[in-house]
Formats: sequence, structure tokens, C-alpha cells
Amino acid sequence: MVLLKMINSGDEAELKVEIPSENGEDPPPLTLEQDRQLYDELLRAEFCGPRYDVFAQDVWTYGIHTLTAWMRTGAIAQHCYRYNVVFDASEAELSILARTSEVREALAVDSITAAAPRFLERSLRGGEWNPDKGASMLTFFVGGCVMAFGDIFKTWSRKRRREVKLMASGLLNSSDLEAVFPGQLSLFDDPAETIASRDTLRRILGEATPEAAAICTLMLRRPELNQREIGAVLGGMSARAVEGQLRRLRSTARGLAASGKISRPQFCEAGRR
Repeated sequence: MVLLKMINSGDEAELKVEIPSENGEDPPPLTLEQDRQLYDELLRAEFCGPRYDVFAQDVWTYGIHTLTAWMRTGAIAQHCYRYNVVFDASEAELSILARTSEVREALAVDSITAAAPRFLERSLRGGEWNPDKGASMLTFFVGGCVMAFGDIFKTWSRKRRREVKLMASGLLNSSDLEAVFPGQLSLFDDPAETIASRDTLRRILGEATPEAAAICTLMLRRPELNQREIGAVLGGMSARAVEGQLRRLRSTARGLAASGKISRPQFCEAGRR
């Protein structure tokens, strides 16, 4: 079974993960007395053998279902708070968790992989789990997964934000403007108009989120991409989230134009497919 192989062998290279459907059925909950009897049975078997295999698969399934559901609904924030786990997700990242099953599954698998060895060695073999405290073994395990999730999410978030920031910086770097807009910012006969257009761009993007600036970069550097494909490049954003970022950026630009800080821009419709 997946969890058994993971926590006994420690060989992640050979681990073949089968992810249960988020809409599948969880194992039926046990009463604390049934949990106590199951624990005694597993203890006598030294946490190996057929009965442990079934238990390990039940734990794996419950962990995947629970973590992915909490990420999809946003409840993961409440549970992180409950366990004093830092969860500093941006609006864009919350949208990704809500809409992208691949990201949820990857984060859940990594969290369970990190939490499983401690659960086996300390909670089960070490006797840390105590039914008299009121929490089932499954609940105890998921609590450990939430605590592991904090670091897993932080690693994913930092990598994604770094990549988005790097991509977004391409539009704000004056030395890169010609590469980003090959010929598009030199369409005016009057050099002053060209300079003005670049200044307008910088002012707009200076008010943009990193995601919006990165989206603009991709729209102009890779015009063959549609919004769904742009979202995939940016860590799993949905097409709707990409359009939402652009809609807010258009609103910002109109606000700047209304205040006289920029001339009214003509927005490119690239990527709207």
C-alpha cells in the first residue's frame, strides 16, 4: 500500500502514487473504542501485515480527501490557524488552490509524504496517540499533515512567486522593453511619442500585481498562448483568474487616465481565446 511503502521504505524514487478522487468516499469513521481496538491490533502485529496495509491505505485516502477538500474550499486557512501553522497565501494562490486540482493533489501528496514517518514512529509506535484525548487516529494524522503542509506550501509559494516576479520584471526593466515589445514601442514617427508610450506602460505596470505584469509579459512575448495556457505557465491559475487580473489592470489604467496621470491606453486583446 502507498503509505506503508512510503513510511517503511523511505524510497520516494520508487513510490507509485495512486491519488483517490476528491469526490470519492472516505473510509467510515470509527468510534474511539473501535480506534483503540484497532490500535491494539496493529501494535500486536508490529504495524505490518495485511491489516496494517488496509489501515495505511485508509489513512492515505482520508488524508488526500481531507487536504484537497480544505484547499478547494479555503478551509485550509482555518485549520492552519488551529495548528499554529503559518499560511500566507496571496489572492492569486487561493484561487489556484480553489480551481486547480493538480496543484491541490501535489501539495497534499507532499504533505502526507512529509507527515507519514512521524505519524508511524511517534504517534503509533511511540504511543503519542492517546484515544483518551478525544481525537481519532485519522484526525491525529490529518493534524500532522496540516503541520507539514505549512512548509510544503511555503516552498511551493516561494518558488512560484519568484518565477512570477522574474517574469513580471521583464516589462519593468527599461533595457528589456525592445525585447518584450519588438518594434511595438517604436511605431511612432515622433521619438517623443515612443518615450511617452513607454512611460505610460511603466506607470500602469507600477500599479499592477506581479501576476498581472507576468500575464502581460506572456501575452506579448508568447502571443500564441491562450488564457488557460498562460495560467498554466503561472503555476496553475485558471483562465478566469487570468482574465480577472487583466480586468483589474484595465480598471487601474482607466483610473490613472481619469486622474490625468497617463493618456488613455488602447488595450491589446492578445491571449483572449
